[in-house]
Amino acid sequence: MSIQQSQHGGSAIGLVITLAILAYGAYVGIQYIPQQIESRTMTGILDSVADMHGKERFSDATAVRRALDNQLYINGVTDMKDNFDVKSNGNRYTITVNYDRELNLLFTMRTMPYKKSVTLQ
Repeated sequence: MSIQQSQHGGSAIGLVITLAILAYGAYVGIQYIPQQIESRTMTGILDSVADMHGKERFSDATAVRRALDNQLYINGVTDMKDNFDVKSNGNRYTITVNYDRELNLLFTMRTMPYKKSVTLQ
């Protein structure tokens, strides 16, 4: 029998590095995934208002704002109301949502801008 044996498996340092990488990925993911869900919710709200306009033409910007406020209430994001802007140009209405979120990457803070708009004709 030989005194030297070949090593099988990884070392403790390799395990610690792997766990640190996984923990960092989880840390960033815990912040990023809710931001993406929020972004998709905002897109869904814009799409819902556009569908409503397709079925029943809004008479003015106030009607568009009411429909938008209703969708914000239904989706439970009434705190985002101030991030929406409704502009009218004749019979065309443009709804824009614009907001920023910060993503903490431990070594730096990254601003994640979200801007979407829909034009109702």
